[in-house]
Amino acid sequence: ISNTNHKNSYKECFIIVTGSFSDTPFLDKLFEIGISDFIEKPFSKIKIDAKINTFKRLYHKNKTIVNLLENILPHRVLTEFSQHQKYTPKKHKNCTIIFTDFIGFSSKALDYKPLELLKMLDYYFSSFDAIFEKYQIEKIKTIGDSYMAVGGLHAGKKHFEISMALAAIEIKLFIEHDIATRKAKKQDFWEIRIGIHTGDLIAGVIGQKKFAFDVWGDSVNIAAMCEQRAQPNQINVSETFKSKIEQYFDFTDRGAVDIKHGRKIRMYTLNKIKSAYSESKIGTLPNQKIRKLASLPTINFEGIRTYVLDTLKADLNPNLTYHSITHTINVEKAVSKYSKLEGISAKELILLRTAALFHDTGFLTDYQQNEAFAVNFLRSIAPQYGFTTEDVNFMSDIILATSKNVSPSNIFEQIICDADHDYLGRKDYHLTAANLRSELSLFGTELTDEEWLQKQISYLEFEHVYYTNSARNIRQEGKEKRIIELKAMLASLHFKK
Repeated sequence: ISNTNHKNSYKECFIIVTGSFSDTPFLDKLFEIGISDFIEKPFSKIKIDAKINTFKRLYHKNKTIVNLLENILPHRVLTEFSQHQKYTPKKHKNCTIIFTDFIGFSSKALDYKPLELLKMLDYYFSSFDAIFEKYQIEKIKTIGDSYMAVGGLHAGKKHFEISMALAAIEIKLFIEHDIATRKAKKQDFWEIRIGIHTGDLIAGVIGQKKFAFDVWGDSVNIAAMCEQRAQPNQINVSETFKSKIEQYFDFTDRGAVDIKHGRKIRMYTLNKIKSAYSESKIGTLPNQKIRKLASLPTINFEGIRTYVLDTLKADLNPNLTYHSITHTINVEKAVSKYSKLEGISAKELILLRTAALFHDTGFLTDYQQNEAFAVNFLRSIAPQYGFTTEDVNFMSDIILATSKNVSPSNIFEQIICDADHDYLGRKDYHLTAANLRSELSLFGTELTDEEWLQKQISYLEFEHVYYTNSARNIRQEGKEKRIIELKAMLASLHFKK
């Protein structure tokens, strides 16, 4: 531990030393080199367990704080702050700025309750966050319905213009799918404008307390103007940006467009990826050539994700009120959340998310033996999207771990099992449970109100466990509240009788 390299490797750990030392200078030396606590013999199991549990809680609390800070400030800014307690503004050349906003947001907002409006914005912006994170694009801020991000701030990141174009196309595709879904359900939908420009800017941190990372410069203003001049659900870009990537993408020339006070710039609509660099005929999925340029992994995760969700939308029995596409998406989100908290690598996260997407595809054909079909379906599809045989075997084991009466044997299987039952500790538990009861009834399992309450209580209290520390920290308390609520409902039912 006294070695400097060792100290750095343990900087996120809590180290407890045990022994029978009584030499105070020696103990002082241990604390100087980084131990967190000392337990002297004879040992007390109660004392050791209490200290370990305390440091576990501190560790997860610290991880939560770090994750929050990393969501607010770029990593290099946090690093400079930790070393110098300040961040010096810097000029960055040839960065790419993107703006998005929703058309008619102000008028639409009047028709929503505040909480509904917040949920809608969170739904869209969280999706944008995930897309930009994948392409290593820095989210700068949101203002109302406007979202701003910048590519090119990462040192050493090449071809970030390609990454930005791919991210914009993915956002456009996401919005188009969302609009189609909402139209089919006769729901209100939101259209978007997207604008992109490349140029120099200054980046820095403003404020002394509630500080924020921001960027300034004429390039930022031009990007905002590109967004304002965009057509509905189209990507409007400047000639400067277009010139950087025209080898790889198709554009439509819009001519010189006035941006302000008679100043004009040539604008283009970014349409799609050129066929030589796309895996899809419509030019929305990048092939291995352009993925490599954009520093994307060789596995085409977004492609297989789109394929699976489209298949579920088209072919899944609509009477499956619990094992629905919503459940699949919720499990995938929970897998991502727990994987990050448990320190899973980027490659392992992709495999876990893919397994989560496939884990209920068996319900497309077989209600009882669905996991076996899901594995076969995975084996037939995954190789087409760059997954190796080893990857497929790894994901197959994860899917099979969600079967009834199967206990997970490693952290990856534990994560998907916890994600599959994440709702047990959420506030929407009762609504989700009602959907499950309705589905069971449809497939032959009829239960009275009393039987259903007893079944839930028995499962939550005596059968189900959360396996990962993350799930226990986040959902165990909520699950225990659900048990209390269910018991109160059962008592009320008995009282009425």
